[in-house]
Amino acid sequence: MTTPMTHNATALPAPAHHRADDAPWWWRPCGVDQARINLAYLYDAFREAKNSDGRYKPCAKFAHDNERAAAHRLHDRVENAGFVFRSERAFLDRAATYLAGHQRVSSIVVAGAGLPHIAGDDDLHSQVRLGEEIARNRLQRTACATVIYVERDPLTLAHLRTIADADDGVHVVEADPWNPAAMWDTLYNTGSENPGLICPDLDRVALLLGGGTMSFYGGSRTDAARVVQEHLARLPAGGFLAMTHLYEPENPDLAVQAREFETALHALQDHGLGTGSLATEAEIHAMIQGTSVLPPGIVPAFTWYPDGPPAGSPVCGHFTAAVLTQKPGPDHDLPQPPWSATSGSLTARIPTTRAARDPEPMSPRNSGYLHGGTGPGLDRSPGGGQSCLARPQG
Repeated sequence: MTTPMTHNATALPAPAHHRADDAPWWWRPCGVDQARINLAYLYDAFREAKNSDGRYKPCAKFAHDNERAAAHRLHDRVENAGFVFRSERAFLDRAATYLAGHQRVSSIVVAGAGLPHIAGDDDLHSQVRLGEEIARNRLQRTACATVIYVERDPLTLAHLRTIADADDGVHVVEADPWNPAAMWDTLYNTGSENPGLICPDLDRVALLLGGGTMSFYGGSRTDAARVVQEHLARLPAGGFLAMTHLYEPENPDLAVQAREFETALHALQDHGLGTGSLATEAEIHAMIQGTSVLPPGIVPAFTWYPDGPPAGSPVCGHFTAAVLTQKPGPDHDLPQPPWSATSGSLTARIPTTRAARDPEPMSPRNSGYLHGGTGPGLDRSPGGGQSCLARPQG
């Protein structure tokens, strides 16, 4: 999401637990003193993949020396720092699959999409298609959600365009997620007689804000909240927002460690990364004000599993929070405004052969989750006063 990077040859000392001669190539010393760091490529530098014996190993695909050096520094400063970045992307994959398979979402907008995965079947749209296939076998559904990757960085866009497939409903759009008005105008194709990729009158839309999109937004968290609120204002009624953000836990011991991670990110700010800022639970609530938070609420990203959180996660897993929320739908008991059926409406420009999607969302109280389980049944709104944040045991 940031400017392209350059290279230099300034050496960076290897961490104490690695020797320079036997460290994996991903951790080998390289410098960042004059280099520019690309955020999407930094996420790629922390990638892992299973090898032949089933173990996860570092496996960067696109990251260059300066992003690997930055990852090296973060890992040296905060143990298992890469888990923070990986848990964000994993949450977005799970949320998108859930929304497409169980909430009848017809369009998924991934803002700040980042780089493709190493294997094609690991990309978000591939996970969505797999989830739809499972849901179709169980529920006899045939709808397929359109997946729209939105990015502003030219280098990242070049890689994303290699996976675009209009026939399979996978699109790549050049737009800035930090400029919601322009982004949604592009998606709606505002000002044109031709319909855009999304029709607000027909589509049930899910917006995914991840990959550091809001965590690395410059300015205060109040400024970041305004950007998210602008996105929500343009999201069609009944749409969903899935978002991750670097998080300052309420637990004092965890909060100290989270601020150490934030300090390590700030050390990279002079290299074009931008300010990586933590947000409190109250600040995240301010970002999603006016929406209904779906279970399990605002939680560490790795714990957002429809069938329960996994065990054995590192402490730094609590440094990034995730939330899935829904924008309220229109009140159908109110009379329609007199101008809604005029020829200038967006609906009038949509071809009559395109069928409207089912407008009624599934209730989070009784909707099936990814693996056929039942949701927690609690719909905590931002003002509910209860926190679902996981805390360390013992």
